[in-house]
Amino acid sequence: MANHVVDLDQENVGSLKQQIAKLFEESLRLTVPEELAVEPSIAPCQNPKFGDYQCNNAMGLWSKVKGKGTQFRGPQPIGQAIMKNLPSSEIIDSCSIAGPGFVNVVLSQQWIAKSIQRMLVNGIEIWAPKLPIKRAVVDFSSPNIAKEMHVGHLRSTIIGDTLARMLEYSNVNVLRRNHVGDWGTQFGMLIEYLFEMFPNGEVNDQAIGDLEACTNLLPNVLCEYLYNLSEDFTRFYTNCQVVGSAEETSRLLLCEATAVVMRKCFHLLGITPVYKI
Repeated sequence: MANHVVDLDQENVGSLKQQIAKLFEESLRLTVPEELAVEPSIAPCQNPKFGDYQCNNAMGLWSKVKGKGTQFRGPQPIGQAIMKNLPSSEIIDSCSIAGPGFVNVVLSQQWIAKSIQRMLVNGIEIWAPKLPIKRAVVDFSSPNIAKEMHVGHLRSTIIGDTLARMLEYSNVNVLRRNHVGDWGTQFGMLIEYLFEMFPNGEVNDQAIGDLEACTNLLPNVLCEYLYNLSEDFTRFYTNCQVVGSAEETSRLLLCEATAVVMRKCFHLLGITPVYKI
């Protein structure tokens, strides 16, 4: 390996594969300076006895440079030059050439132990990669609360929450957005239901008892509760008119009440989206 050193330990540039790729990027610039568009081709070794990672650029480079007056006489000499020009790094213990120029890399056990020790002392946050973005909006779940829920809503919720947590781990300011604003007949049917069930406008404690009981439910039971709640809403879909009715403005209050219910249910599932109505 070359004498020049690239210090990756302090830069926290990303995953281990990305850090190794950066080392080989330096080597490729020295090996074939005329091929500026070449990106490092790094992959885990298929056979662990050869190493941990390997660089597979030699054969591709040979097809680019042969016949152009190059000093190389095949892919293996290119691989040897890549290995020779690889900058020194505490990440790499040793390198070797296999086949037509594959550069095998063995990771340093001392570096692995040092990295784990730093994580145990300073917290796992030091392993978080640096991303080029500072703020992100993750729009997920967003069910139509006046219609039936199905497994697709849970899938979107889980994927969205996972992406949000991964971004937050990478020190990105994440805005979790769960849009539940669906104006029109869907909310109008809920208003009509309230008028039918509570003609005097008074909602007693017994009527909201089911919602209070949610605090002790398991996630799967809570999801079933949300599903059944939306199914009940759907029954009034064809019996309510909102636009032009005397109670049209009441839907705003219903939207807020619905958002409170959804927020509580998501909280019980361990998810904290930002609601926009």
